[in-house]
Amino acid sequence: MAYKAGDTVIVTFEDANRVAVILDSFLVNKKTMYDILLENRSAMTMVNTASSNRTYINRTLTKLLCDSDQIVTTIPYKELLENDALPIVRA
Repeated sequence: MAYKAGDTVIVTFEDANRVAVILDSFLVNKKTMYDILLENRSAMTMVNTASSNRTYINRTLTKLLCDSDQIVTTIPYKELLENDALPIVRA
């Protein structure tokens, strides 16, 4: 499943799970990579869904918690988008 901008996801890194919002998606060597904004307003780039990586989008937790609306992000994505206030992650 490909995620689109504005989707809420769970990101696993440093053995912790955090709620994030997808900012953008792009292809690198035939793999879909994502720019994400974490709830603490930190941005990350080049994140994908491969659990073999140290930082990845946890598809299982995202489906269980975010897709069922058990967790909703506090990031006002639509407001940030309208005000052109989203961070620029890639150069």
